[in-house]
Amino acid sequence: MKASVIILGWSLTPVIGEYLVDKTSQVTAYQLSFFRYLIAAITIYIILMVQRKVTNKEILSSFKTNWWKYLIVSIFCAFMPVFLFLSVNTTTASTASFLLNSNVVLIPIISYFVLKERIRKSYFLALVFALVGLFFVIFDKNILNLSNLPLGTIEGNLLAFGSGVSWALYTIFLKKFFAKDNPLMVTFISLFMASIYLVFFAFLVTPADISLDLFGVFLLLVIAILGTSFAYSLWLDILSYLTTTETGILQVLVPIFSVIWSVAFLEEGKELTYFFGIGAFLIIISIIVFEFERGRAKFPKIEENKEN
Repeated sequence: MKASVIILGWSLTPVIGEYLVDKTSQVTAYQLSFFRYLIAAITIYIILMVQRKVTNKEILSSFKTNWWKYLIVSIFCAFMPVFLFLSVNTTTASTASFLLNSNVVLIPIISYFVLKERIRKSYFLALVFALVGLFFVIFDKNILNLSNLPLGTIEGNLLAFGSGVSWALYTIFLKKFFAKDNPLMVTFISLFMASIYLVFFAFLVTPADISLDLFGVFLLLVIAILGTSFAYSLWLDILSYLTTTETGILQVLVPIFSVIWSVAFLEEGKELTYFFGIGAFLIIISIIVFEFERGRAKFPKIEENKEN
C-alpha cells in the first residue's frame, strides 16, 4: 500500500511538471520546485503536530545535532525537482521519468561504496534487465540511429539524468544518516531547508510572473501533498526495513505509470515503437526477479519444505 501511494505520486510529478512549466508556462521550474517543497513541508509539519509523535523541541534538537547531515541531504533534495522540471522543456515527461528513475542502477552501485551493501547475484541480474529496459525506453525510435538524436533532447535527457543522480544520492544519505529517526520529522526538515534554497533561484536569480489558474493550483497541491509529503515520508519509512537495492528495483514501476498519464493527459506516446514495449517488458521482468528472490530470502524454510 505504501508503494502504491509512492508510485502514484511520483509518476504524476513529471507529467504535471510538463503541463505547468512547458505546456501552459504558468510557473518556472524553480518556482514549481519551491512551492512544491514549501507546501509539502507545511503539510508534514501539521501531520507531526496532530500525531504528537514529536515536539517542536525535538525537531529543533534534531536539527542542531545533525545540521550538517541535513545540509547534505537537503541540497540533493533541492536539485532533484529543479533538474526534472527544467528537463521537460526539451524532452517528454515519459522520458524524463525514466531517466529520473535511472537511479535504480545508480543506487546499488553507490550503496556498495557508501553503505557497504552487498549486491546479490540475483539482484544484479534484475539490475541488468532494468538497465537494458531503460535504454530501450529512453531512446525508443532513435535507438537504431543515435547520431540523429536532437541536441535539445540530449540536453533535456542529461538534466533528467542529473535529477536521477540527485535522487540516488538523496536516498543513500538518508539511509546512512537517518535510518533510525522519525521519517516524517526528517522529511519535514530536509524539505523545508530545500525550499529555503529554492527561494533564491525562484524569485531572485530567475524572476518571472506566476499565472497559476485554479486547475494549476490543484495540480500543484497534488504533487506537493500526494507526490511529495506523503510519498517522501513513506519512501523514507520503507528505507528503514528494505535495502536501497530493493527499493530501487521497485521504483522502476514509476516511469511506466508516467507513460500512462502522459498518453492520457498530454497526448504523448502516440509514436511509441516496439522498442518501448521491449524495454517496459524487461523492466517488469526485473521486478519479478526481485520479488521472487526477496520472498525466498524471507521464507527460506518454506522453500526448503517444498523441495522435500
